[in-house]
Amino acid sequence: MINLKTCMQRSDQPMTSAVADELVMFDAEAGKYYGLNDVATEVWKLLEEPKTVEELCDLLTEEFDVSLEQCRKDVIKFLPKMREKGLVQEVH
Repeated sequence: MINLKTCMQRSDQPMTSAVADELVMFDAEAGKYYGLNDVATEVWKLLEEPKTVEELCDLLTEEFDVSLEQCRKDVIKFLPKMREKGLVQEVH
């Protein structure tokens, strides 16, 4: 289960390309494309280096007009979906 202390990092598996305001990813193993909106793209960029969910939310609230509480709820809900698709991974 992902919580504020969980440390995450993006996977190097998908190929990425910027298209307009979105980041498009292709996972060759799964044969699937994913499109990330501006917030999800920022999450992807920030997870180039390992970060806890807490650190990630601190950075996101500086960039976007969202409360820390709402950001934490959204990120804790969003990261498992990205992990399930192999786009991010938990690091220890």
